[in-house]
Amino acid sequence: MIKILDLTQQNQSNFGSNDIYFCEHQQNVYLVVQNKKTKRVVKTAKSDDGFVFKRSFTQTVGVRKYPSIRSQMRSFLNDRYFHQLAPASEFIDHNKLLIQNAFPVPEGVMVFYHYHDHEQYYVGAAAFSKGDNPQLIWRHSEPVWEMNDQIGGKAIEFIDLLQIKDRYIAYWLVEGEAVWATIYPNYRISNQIQIRKKAQLNREQQNPVIAPNQSNNWESFTTFNPAALYDADKVHLFYRAQGHDYVSSIGYATSNDGVHVEERLKKPIFIPTQPFETAVKPGEVNMAFASAGCGGCEDPRVTKINDRIYMTYVAFDGYSEPRVALTSISIKNFLNHNWLWTHPVLISKPGTVTKSACILPEKINGKYVVFHRVFPDILIDFVDDLDFSKGEYLRGQYKISPRSPLWWDSRKIGAGAPPIKTRDGWLLIYQAVDDKEGHPYKVGAMLLDLDDPTQVLYRSRQPILEPQQWYENDGFKAGVVYPCGAVVIGQTLFVYYGGSDSYVCVATANLNQFLHQLKTSGDAKLEPTIIAKSKKKPQGIKKAISQVKKIIKKN
Repeated sequence: MIKILDLTQQNQSNFGSNDIYFCEHQQNVYLVVQNKKTKRVVKTAKSDDGFVFKRSFTQTVGVRKYPSIRSQMRSFLNDRYFHQLAPASEFIDHNKLLIQNAFPVPEGVMVFYHYHDHEQYYVGAAAFSKGDNPQLIWRHSEPVWEMNDQIGGKAIEFIDLLQIKDRYIAYWLVEGEAVWATIYPNYRISNQIQIRKKAQLNREQQNPVIAPNQSNNWESFTTFNPAALYDADKVHLFYRAQGHDYVSSIGYATSNDGVHVEERLKKPIFIPTQPFETAVKPGEVNMAFASAGCGGCEDPRVTKINDRIYMTYVAFDGYSEPRVALTSISIKNFLNHNWLWTHPVLISKPGTVTKSACILPEKINGKYVVFHRVFPDILIDFVDDLDFSKGEYLRGQYKISPRSPLWWDSRKIGAGAPPIKTRDGWLLIYQAVDDKEGHPYKVGAMLLDLDDPTQVLYRSRQPILEPQQWYENDGFKAGVVYPCGAVVIGQTLFVYYGGSDSYVCVATANLNQFLHQLKTSGDAKLEPTIIAKSKKKPQGIKKAISQVKKIIKKN
């Protein structure tokens, strides 16, 4: 941030009774000081770059009337866009949202806004279509700027945002002390779509690779949320299946290349047998819990440790809080299709909805590492063994939380597939929901420290997968991509996920390229602002406002 005006050198008794504005007119930026009571402009200053101002008296009507023009413009922008900034949020206080300004862009209109909460300002941007009924085209998946709401104990207040010579300059008032300016990083704004494309996984054309089978009652309604294991030169898929009674069990299929299914068993390999997972009323869905069923064994994850396969899953009886259960099978019995699973045990405490559990494939400092989710966080536990005697439950010793309100993963997050060991860290594929957009599930990635997986080294700025295809929207629950499995074959990462709570799907990426992209664009820290020059000339204020309104309303 750059100090524009030092108020400590001004007459404080006079300055406290004035308001400050910034506007652009005929290639210059004007600082306008208006008396709060009389609404008379008492001072103006001019700058050709938006940073260095010299006192300059002007009679230009567009400048002197800017305070009233800005008030009209903000009302106009609020009427058009405010209701679409966070339409489905349950936690964002709309009284803390403010539209800063809007500018024409090739896609339509770019709207900048900020959210003021928890002693922070989070600045976001969203693109809308033109016309009388603007529609949201895309929203930035992260804040374009973020800062504390105080400097040296003095409150900060937003003044104006201008587009000057291809730069977006925001002006802020530090109470009784100074006016500061900052440039929003242009790469965060102009490269949004390109960054999204780079970050995403590639869906396979064969999707969905598994769909409901009407010939088998137990999987005639849905097949989704698959765990995955690569062993004996093939991918083993453990998928959640439901019949029309909405009871969940675990089906099994294999693939030699990770995409095409060569074998799919006609019977489930794991079914609900315990009271805590037996549906109390088959066919009757309890809407108090978002499990998309009425009971059974849901959303498996599998991890091979030595000669055993451990499977975590969500145990649900249809009425009690869903909890995490654990079972295991020897690799020998598994490969021979002898489904001799151990007696399943509950490993999460009663009375708490717990889901999305998976186990790290290696011990850390002699302890097993278990990931699980209690809304809204990913929780991490270190345990001595995986026996879990009666009354012994996960405690949630560490956590990874959703990010701030303007991020794409701001509402809740959960571990997807068990982390995969790479030279750069443990690769954790995770699922997330954005608080601003309602229920759609998206997929992200993190790199965790190899020696301390509670530490996040890198975290994807953008979703690596979003619900866009028909099989991710045309099913039991629209707008869902939900990962439960991931494997590496050669240099290719395969991520297996449920589409719209109805289908088994897969998306891939070159592992080295994926890790490189995650490391180079996945650090969540905000970079320092760089002031750059541009040859593009800005427009005068009256002309700019007129053109913005015309472009916004133009069909």
